Amino acid sequence: MINATPLEKLMPRTRRTLALGLGLALAVLALTILAGWFFVRGLVREQIAHRDAEALYATTLMEQLDAGNGLDEPLESGEQIGFEAAILASRLRGVLGIRFFNAKGEFTDAFPATIQPQPLAPGALRSVREFKPHSRFRTDTPMSDVFIYLPQFATGHVARVPMLEVAVPLHERDNQYLAGVAQFLVEGRSIATEYEALDRHLGGMAIGTFVAAGVVLVMMLWPAFRRVERLNHELAQRSERLQRANQELALAARASAVGAVSAHLMHGLKNPLASLSQFVRSHQNEEQQFLDPEWQDALTAARRMQSLVEQTIEVLADARGEPAYELTPSELVETVRARVESLRLRHDIRLAVAVDAKGRISSRTANLVSLILVNLVENAIQATPAGKTVALTLDRQNDYWNWRVQDQGAGFPVQQRAHLFLPCKSTREGGSGIGLAISKQIADHLGAKLELVDPAEGGCVFVLSVPVAAAAD
Repeated sequence: MINATPLEKLMPRTRRTLALGLGLALAVLALTILAGWFFVRGLVREQIAHRDAEALYATTLMEQLDAGNGLDEPLESGEQIGFEAAILASRLRGVLGIRFFNAKGEFTDAFPATIQPQPLAPGALRSVREFKPHSRFRTDTPMSDVFIYLPQFATGHVARVPMLEVAVPLHERDNQYLAGVAQFLVEGRSIATEYEALDRHLGGMAIGTFVAAGVVLVMMLWPAFRRVERLNHELAQRSERLQRANQELALAARASAVGAVSAHLMHGLKNPLASLSQFVRSHQNEEQQFLDPEWQDALTAARRMQSLVEQTIEVLADARGEPAYELTPSELVETVRARVESLRLRHDIRLAVAVDAKGRISSRTANLVSLILVNLVENAIQATPAGKTVALTLDRQNDYWNWRVQDQGAGFPVQQRAHLFLPCKSTREGGSGIGLAISKQIADHLGAKLELVDPAEGGCVFVLSVPVAAAAD
């Protein structure tokens, strides 16, 4: 039969799956928001830089118009196209200087003269040829890339500043002939400040969006997970009940077959034992006494065997169809006390009982345990001198219930210890020699341990250790 997954192992695995799925969903959400953040950030930054480029382009065209500098035809190479208009436009706040290029993108001049010559970037040249301004923002530009010389260079200290490079086409307002290119070098601290503010705002929006979307995602998934968890819980419970029912059916089938054979055997023994007892009693005299002591021993053994058969039949009847129930350890001990009470009174023995355990024991297990305990207590009573005490105690250690039966007799014969739980000829008056062997077989069937312990104060102690799980099954 396939073992069902224990219920307590099923739930954590489901929770880990939820956490993994939730983490994956949040990671996808975070990556999506991050990609959107970079896209919007780049777009807005481009618009900020392009805004200044459009302003410089418009200003340059306006200055050309005001200066009346018309461009009707291409000028000779080397002439400064729109020079005056660009110079006028350079008076705008933040412009550090201008580089001039011809229509081919070749450097021709600079204003002021200390501006460091640099080639025009291919991207800027393509843009101005389409009569569109081009801008490029550099966050950390050394001043040595802008100026040929500054007094601070003598100290070896070269400052680094944010720089906006704006390339604008030089042409007449209504003329589509490119006369040249002016590249404005604009100090970009204000733009860097705008970029930082933009990053803060977009970052706050991204974090807020992630938190809000994450909360909504969790609120949507958690109820669904709880419902799935409840369904899994119910499914696991039903699987356990189904497996238990299958085990009970298989056990019942085996017990029915064994019980039928055992019941037939017990009933077959019951009548011969009764006849044997009647035969032995027929040898009593009128005073109900035996002339030969051996006949008394035979009668005692026959009666004990009858008692054992009756108890076994009761257990088989309970296992073969009577409703199962549960007992407490105290109730089980009281049942054992009641069964040995008549023998205790005949031998004038005190029975001390102590129970230090709580729990529940199934009736089938209790009946088998009681068979073992009754046999052990009866043996202890018969081995103990009159007036002495037999102790029956119960405690719980770890996952075992431990029943201890202790007598105050002479101890177990040394020569019989090697064959303690094997059928033999009893040395005790009225003994059958098979009680311990049967008790050992029943203990093994329960998965329990039955062993002999020698106490320091003499006598002997039998300890029956029954697993708590087996006792409750």
